[in-house]
Amino acid sequence: MGDSAPDRPSGSKGPGRQHRAIIRRKLAMPEPAKDIVVRERLSQRLRGLLDRHTVVNVFATAGAGKTTAVALAVRDLDRPVAWLSLDGTEQAAGRLLVYLEAAVEGAVPCAADVASDALSSSLHIGEAAGLLAETLQGSRLILVCDNVERIAPDETCIAVLSFFARYLPPGVNLVLISRVDVSLDTGSTSERDRVGELVESDLSFDAQEAAAALRTVGRVDVSPVQAVAATGGWVTGVLFEGWCHTSSHTMDPDLLRSYVAANVFNSLSPTERTFLLHTSLLEEVSVGGARALGQENAAQVMADLRARHLPVTWSSDGSRMAPHPVFRDFLLEALGREDAKTISAVRRRHAELLIARGEHEEAIDELLLLGDLEAAGRLAAVALPSLVARMDFAPAARWLDALGALAGTPPPEIGSVILRVAFALEQCDRGVELVDRHGYDWLPKPETPDFEEAHVLACWCLWHHGRIEEARSIADQLPPGRNRHIAFTLIAMATGEEPPPFPEYSTTPSGPLDGLLMRLAFLRGRLEGLDDPGSFDPWRTILGGPWAVAALRATGRLDAAMAMFEPRRGSSQPVWLHAVDAVDLMLDLGRGDEACASIQRGRELISATGSQVYKNMSLLVEAKLWLRLEGDTQRADGVLAEAAANGSSAYTLTRETWQMWSGLSMLLQNRDAEAHDYLAECLRSMQKGDRHLDLPTAAVYLAEAQWRLGLEDESDATADLAMVSASAHGTQHLLLTALADVPSVAARAADTKSSRMSPWHEILAVLSGQHPVRVHVSTPRLVLEEFGEPALMVDGNLTQPRLTKSVELLSYLLWAPDRRATREELLGALFGGRNDAAGRSYLRQALYRLREVLPDGLDPAQDGDVFQLVGPALAMGSAQQAVDLVAQAGRQDGEIRLQTLSRALSSAERGPYLATVSGEWVAERRIVLSETFLAARVDAARLAYRMNRYREAKELVDRVLREDPYREQAWQLAIRLAHASGSDDAVLALYQRYVARMRDLGVPPSDEVRRLVMQLRR
Repeated sequence: MGDSAPDRPSGSKGPGRQHRAIIRRKLAMPEPAKDIVVRERLSQRLRGLLDRHTVVNVFATAGAGKTTAVALAVRDLDRPVAWLSLDGTEQAAGRLLVYLEAAVEGAVPCAADVASDALSSSLHIGEAAGLLAETLQGSRLILVCDNVERIAPDETCIAVLSFFARYLPPGVNLVLISRVDVSLDTGSTSERDRVGELVESDLSFDAQEAAAALRTVGRVDVSPVQAVAATGGWVTGVLFEGWCHTSSHTMDPDLLRSYVAANVFNSLSPTERTFLLHTSLLEEVSVGGARALGQENAAQVMADLRARHLPVTWSSDGSRMAPHPVFRDFLLEALGREDAKTISAVRRRHAELLIARGEHEEAIDELLLLGDLEAAGRLAAVALPSLVARMDFAPAARWLDALGALAGTPPPEIGSVILRVAFALEQCDRGVELVDRHGYDWLPKPETPDFEEAHVLACWCLWHHGRIEEARSIADQLPPGRNRHIAFTLIAMATGEEPPPFPEYSTTPSGPLDGLLMRLAFLRGRLEGLDDPGSFDPWRTILGGPWAVAALRATGRLDAAMAMFEPRRGSSQPVWLHAVDAVDLMLDLGRGDEACASIQRGRELISATGSQVYKNMSLLVEAKLWLRLEGDTQRADGVLAEAAANGSSAYTLTRETWQMWSGLSMLLQNRDAEAHDYLAECLRSMQKGDRHLDLPTAAVYLAEAQWRLGLEDESDATADLAMVSASAHGTQHLLLTALADVPSVAARAADTKSSRMSPWHEILAVLSGQHPVRVHVSTPRLVLEEFGEPALMVDGNLTQPRLTKSVELLSYLLWAPDRRATREELLGALFGGRNDAAGRSYLRQALYRLREVLPDGLDPAQDGDVFQLVGPALAMGSAQQAVDLVAQAGRQDGEIRLQTLSRALSSAERGPYLATVSGEWVAERRIVLSETFLAARVDAARLAYRMNRYREAKELVDRVLREDPYREQAWQLAIRLAHASGSDDAVLALYQRYVARMRDLGVPPSDEVRRLVMQLRR
């Protein structure tokens, strides 16, 4: 790191900026050496990417010349350039955002303080990044982020870059330089052209460039062709004699790099080697910085090193040098092999230098490495509140763990920080440990700002440990109001007492209590708004992710739930996401193996939380898995017994869940009376506690038990209760999953309704459907547009096979079961059963022409006479996507369902299925698709009618009746719509048309339609 000072401009009073410490050297664009090889080919390529794409990725191995290439490409452009060299200390989302702000504000003054002020106002960190990006409007700025691999392991940092990239205005560019691939979520798949790439092969020296490079190092005797062949064109390998190694062309790249670094280093004098080792802690070395680290003769040594040919970048005046990342990694590793006394002395000086510069966060990490807890603790007491305020919980937890050995009761400010970290990381042990070691003296006093929040979070920690009465004693100290209601809503989840009125969310960003309220809302089945985390503050957007995923799943938006889950799949937080959400989601999608794996992963994460509740919830979700996946009551009962032994009955929340799955297990074993008793008590408790999430499920199971025991009236009433609750809370998906376990409940309920347009008939139609629920998280590499004239897209590019039969073959395989078909099946469907030489030859030609345009891994595989296409993650047809949407819509309700149906129907508007193809199987497929979309239009019309959107409903019904004038449900809707418009004459006219159409079929009008007309005319 270079010489720097805290960034405190005079007169700056912004709340975020007044304590901002910035290492200014990170913001300086590298200065290319005087003898650098100018690679115009590469510069033109980069400039072209900048013209065509908002984000440009330059991803390649260390030493490939990434930084130099970008610096040369942008330095002479008539555009402002900002540069940020990352070193890993920014591996915390808030810290990274502060540096992004500092980088751009030099070129765009109006960007100053935008992100810092947003963080200080507790805005979502992604929103803060988006606001910062939008301030660059009209600036034409190019922002380069170098060494992005240093922050890539932190998903919150990648999220910050994603939000920043997503909201960059036109004409502004972000360039990412990294040793590893980094995938940003820049928005919808339609915006993928926002990202361009410069890859390893682009950066490699060609023979001409290698020749120029070898001339700069005085090696004109070396064949550039041989040097490129030996090193693969790796820039550092060519420059620093990697081609000298006799077997370099076969060496592992990492070994080749180590060879180059070691041989460069070993050619130096002992004094020079010591200097480089001891200053390797600095990203950029200056005379002052080196002296601070004990190198008194720094000026002379740096002058000597300047004369050497080293993998370092020098400033124009020779006063500063920055080792190449490969070389610095080598030096740091070598420093670690020095004796402990030397390492300690060097790191001590480094910590003192960091403190002098105001880089307290980096200094704390260094002091912790030294084991100086007292000094680190003093700095941490100052730095922790701001660290947690910007939601950098992982480093805060790391500091707290390292400082845990310090004696004494923490001050209230630090106690509040510990509670926030405990809540954010689901580590209730932290708060309980404070209580056990220090009593309650560390909690803030009533007159302090953090008093109510800290007391509620302390309740949360104790609640998870089963210490409910202690939690109540703390909650009793809260004054009347919203926060007291939050605490007692939580406590009621354990005691079963009547909860207080459900608290409202804050109208402004508030902190962790809204995050806790989000969890309580989900567990109570209050799902409205949970599925839209973008409208919330960071305690709901970042930490509320699991409950947003869960709400999307509960309301049947499985594709959206899966899309939100996938980027978080590899993370370790939050625990609920992996322990519960992932299991439910995979189970819904029929991915049993993934559901089982999620249970095991969840158990590992739960063990670190200390939560009794989470352990029992994991056991209960496992019991559900065995019951629904395999109907294995023996394994389920074993898990339920383990949950009971672990105290699941101590909490009303887990007791109800235990009763519900125990009831299903008993139903599957025909132990109906026992099932009835458990399920009746479960439902009664849910109603008393206003907990609606699982109420439809419990009611469905109880309705089945009641019917088996001869309580038919009670069964009908309980089934209707399930429907009313699911409709009121948008949980039709949960109702359907329960009915799949005992489908006779739906059949009996539908039989009690006179109209076939009742919700129970709709539910029964979905349950009877043969189409499985599938989700599409990302755009496949291969997409065949099947409506209208077929169009094949591969990796975003339009591709046209020479034979139309090749497209027909592809579409057939996309629809085939398991995407497999035998040669005989293909000949029968595509070639009229011509299993002769001509037919087989035509099939070979169709396959050949298809493979001709498809890259490896996408073309049909052949195993004897069986052909198989890749799965839906890689290849998909638009007709299949539309049908999948219709199937998913059946698990939704209201506006959400109508939107999903509209998406499906709009995709079919391009024209008939495979319009340019004829054949018997195509005609049959068109009939099936037509029926699917006609039914979907009727469903959409019914939804629009219920939402009083009569014009929309009428357009849909009229379209259906034009295509199929004999569809009775469409006539019923048309008559209802006419009545809604206030026209009795129109009602009668429609009825007459309906009667005429039925006469065409030789059947009388149905009693249901006749009763409807009579009822509407009263």
